[in-house]
Amino acid sequence: MLLCALLVSFEVNASQVIEHAEQQHQQATMSAHEQNRLAIEGRRITHVVPSQKGVITVVKDEAQGALYFALAQDKANHGTVTLFVSDNQGVTYKLILTPRPVAGEEIILRPPAKQYTAPSSRNQHALAYQRRIKDLMLGMTDEPFQDKTNTTSINKVVPLWKESHLVLLTRYSAQELIGEKYQLTNISPSAMTLVEQEFYRPGVQAIAVEYHTLNPGDSTPVFIVRERHHDE
Repeated sequence: MLLCALLVSFEVNASQVIEHAEQQHQQATMSAHEQNRLAIEGRRITHVVPSQKGVITVVKDEAQGALYFALAQDKANHGTVTLFVSDNQGVTYKLILTPRPVAGEEIILRPPAKQYTAPSSRNQHALAYQRRIKDLMLGMTDEPFQDKTNTTSINKVVPLWKESHLVLLTRYSAQELIGEKYQLTNISPSAMTLVEQEFYRPGVQAIAVEYHTLNPGDSTPVFIVRERHHDE
């Protein structure tokens, strides 16, 4: 008899863990006369809306992101209570609570399991392409190349603006991409301000200018990554 009493006591005071309430209404028990606690596993409650206004009184636990609630005093003999509960990740849960003459209950909502979606082959190709652009740019600016990138010294003057002197110093070939390192010198009597967009042309994938403001006589490296032409 003692063992049975202990088991009954444990069942009454155990937390109710509710699953799939984001999909359809789920039922749980609440105390008709005492405070109950409502929480969401691993998340915070942001809103609780009863289907009937004024049916419950609510005390928020801001620190825990949980909620304490009880039946309003004039609702002691009320039937079931329906709650719509929202969490901090935008999920809404639906609960049907049955008031009973028991001690305060703890109700814990279990959020839906996260769905893992494998990246598509198209996304994988795009990510790999972006990575190659980044690696080529880093290799030209900061880091030595670790792959089979071909490096060719050019040292060719490229017409640009009358206020500047632009020289293509080096060309880097890597699969379907070409990297180009230039040196631009301000040959005008005034300061020059540079922005990356000024060096854009069709096929260019990335641009980096080391110094954006050049006084007369100053120079800056300019790095460009572009698509490789079929004849290169």
